[in-house]
Amino acid sequence: MGLLPITEKGKPVTCQVDWPLFYMNDFSRMGIVVTRLDDAVIALKNSGCAIHENEQGCFLDISGEKQLHQAVQALSACHLEYEMADLVSCAYQG
Repeated sequence: MGLLPITEKGKPVTCQVDWPLFYMNDFSRMGIVVTRLDDAVIALKNSGCAIHENEQGCFLDISGEKQLHQAVQALSACHLEYEMADLVSCAYQG
C-alpha cells in the first residue's frame, strides 16, 4: 500500500513532514497537483477511491496501477485539471 499526496496548485505543499531536513537533487516525492483540491477530493471519494486526510494533507491510497487509473478517470470525468509532479520541486527550501 502506498499513499500518494494530493496538493492544490499554487498552495504550500503540506506533506513535507516525512521529507529529509536537507536535500539536494537526489530526493523526489511524486504527487498529484490539482487546481481545485476540495472538488478533486469529492470526485475521488465519489468514484470509490480511498482518500486519507490529516494534518499533513490529503493522500490517495494506491496499491497498484488500478487505483491510479481509477483516480485519473475520476478527475478527468469531472473535468478537473491535474498533473503528476515532483512535489519537492513545488516547494522552496530556503
